[in-house]
Amino acid sequence: MECARHAGVPRTSSKAQPATGRPGRRVPPATAWAAALLGLALARLVPPAAAWMLGPIVVAGEYAAVTAAAAALVALWGAFGRPRRPAAVGLAVTAALVAGWPVVQARRVLADAGPAVAALPITLGPAPAPGDAVLEGVTTYAADDGAPLTLRRFRPATRAGGAAGPRPTLVVLYAGAWRSGDAGQAAAVHRALARRGYAVVALDYRHAPAHRWPAQRADVRRGLALVRDSAAAWGVDAGRVVLWGRSSGGHLALLAAFDPEPVPGLVVRGVMSFYGPVDLAEGYRRPPRPDPIDARAVLTAFLGGPPAARPAAYRDASPVAWVRPGLPPALLVYGGRDHVVEARFGRQLAAALRAAGSPAAYAELPWAEHGFDVARGGVGARVSDGLVTRFLTHPPPQVPDGRARGMLRP
Repeated sequence: MECARHAGVPRTSSKAQPATGRPGRRVPPATAWAAALLGLALARLVPPAAAWMLGPIVVAGEYAAVTAAAAALVALWGAFGRPRRPAAVGLAVTAALVAGWPVVQARRVLADAGPAVAALPITLGPAPAPGDAVLEGVTTYAADDGAPLTLRRFRPATRAGGAAGPRPTLVVLYAGAWRSGDAGQAAAVHRALARRGYAVVALDYRHAPAHRWPAQRADVRRGLALVRDSAAAWGVDAGRVVLWGRSSGGHLALLAAFDPEPVPGLVVRGVMSFYGPVDLAEGYRRPPRPDPIDARAVLTAFLGGPPAARPAAYRDASPVAWVRPGLPPALLVYGGRDHVVEARFGRQLAAALRAAGSPAAYAELPWAEHGFDVARGGVGARVSDGLVTRFLTHPPPQVPDGRARGMLRP
C-alpha cells in the first residue's frame, strides 16, 4: 500500500543537480598578457585630459622598447606553447609593432636632425677632458626684492680630488610652468655632464603668480651675473657658456640668449630649448586640445592677464619677438604629440631664426609627449642626449659603428 500511495510522486535525490548553461571559460595567460601589453602600447596614444595623465603617457611612450620586447616574448610563448594560442600571437605581434615604432622613428630623427645640429657654428672648442669625480655645491643668493634664490653647481674633479680648471659651462633653467620647480631638477643629468668634463650651473627664479613677468627675466640676469663673477671659484669659463632649459626653463633660456642687452662679461655661445614656449599670445589664443594644465590660466598667472589686457607683456615675454640676425646657435627639440607646448611653436621659431639668418636646428620626436627626456633611459632621452652631444662637441665623438655616442647617461 505504501508503494501504491507514492507511485506517482517523483523520487528526489540528495545529490546536487548540475548547473544549466555552459561552464565559464578561462582566458589563457598568454592571451591575457598579450592584451595587457597591447593596452600599454596604445596608452601612449591617449591624449592627456588632465595633468596627472602626462606622467603615465610619457612612461608608456618612452619605455616602448621594453613593452615591445615583452610583447615579442609573449608572441613566442603563444606560437610555440602547448596548446598554441593564435589570439595571443596576433595581439602580441600588434603590441610589439605599436610599441616598437618609436624606436624606428628615433633612428630617423637622429639621421635627419643630427647632421644639421653638428653643422651649427657653435664655438666651445675641443671636447673637455672628463673628470674622475663630480664636485657639487649650493649657493643661496637674493632676488632684487630680497626673495631667496638657490642655485646648484656641478663640475668635474681631478683624480686627486681637486677641482679641474675652467670648463665650458652649461647654465640650466628648470621646468615648472613658471610656478613651481627648483634648481635640483634633473640633477642626475647635470652630474653626467660634469663627469663628461663640463661645468653646470642650475639657476633659480621666482614663481608666478606671486612674482609675475618680468621678475623671471631679472632673476636669470642676476644668476648669469653671479656665474660671471664667480667663474674662477666655480671652475666656469665665462667665455664659453651654453644656456639650456626645458619647458618654461627653455622659454627663459631663449629669452636670455636673445636678450639685446646681454650680461656684460659673459659670452653665450649657444642655447638649447626643449619644448619651450615661444609665442605666448598665440599660445593663449589657441591652447592645445586637450589642455591638461589649462594654458590660459598658466599664462594669466605668469603675465597678469590675457593678451588683450597685457599686449606689451605678451610680446616682451615671447622669444619669437626677439629674433634677429646674429643670435647664438639654437637647438630646438619638441615632441610631436606634446599637449602642453605644441610642436608647431618649435617649427615657428626655427623658421623665424633661419629667415633672419640666425643658425638653428630643429628636431621633432613624433611619438613624444611633453617632458619626454625626463624618463631617463627612454627613447626620447636617448635621442635628446645624442642631439646634445652633437651640439656641444664638434666634431661629435664616434663609436665604431659611426653613430654619435650619447653623453648624458646618469
